[in-house]
Amino acid sequence: MDKANVVKMMDTLEMVGFIKTNGTACRFVSLVCKTPVVKIKASNPFGQVIKGGKVQGECQLFKVASKIGIINANYNTSVRNRIAEKLGVTLSEVEYENGEVWFKHVQTADGKNLPLVVNKDESKAGYYVQYFPHKSTHKYVNAAGEVIPDEIVKPHLYKESERPDFKPCTIAINLANICQFKASGVVIEMPDFEEAAAILAD
Repeated sequence: MDKANVVKMMDTLEMVGFIKTNGTACRFVSLVCKTPVVKIKASNPFGQVIKGGKVQGECQLFKVASKIGIINANYNTSVRNRIAEKLGVTLSEVEYENGEVWFKHVQTADGKNLPLVVNKDESKAGYYVQYFPHKSTHKYVNAAGEVIPDEIVKPHLYKESERPDFKPCTIAINLANICQFKASGVVIEMPDFEEAAAILAD
């Protein structure tokens, strides 16, 4: 990609600004993330101590991932489309009300939802980008950056809860964990991107 399209950023607020200007159109995005692993059993051998869903002390295990997904897709419409297809009826015949969620969307000046979300609990700061996952690859690494094979990590992870097949998967990634964000021909790179890219390239 043309280097002129690569923008180096230093903090998440700069990324917030970019995502806001990127708008509300449905589009593919690409992300590279380094996320602390917190959903892990207490008996894990990686030194993780989890209390109240949070890592106590220095995190010892991370998931470095390259992801492709879609932002600004309408969740309610996606669910209704799946139900309509399953039942063999038209979209207009399907009604569906979204369930309760932990987040709320940041909106444009004219009230349209952006792919940025924040916690409804205002004591929990931070921005997240919400997207519909398409495909991803990942590696687990310890605090020293050493790769830990999936087969060693997986027995210590909690089983993912099952989701009804008419509900599409959505993911909200904390912007603090995003190393690179590609959208609309622009590449945003954070200071830790090169380290994450090297892990994925090995």
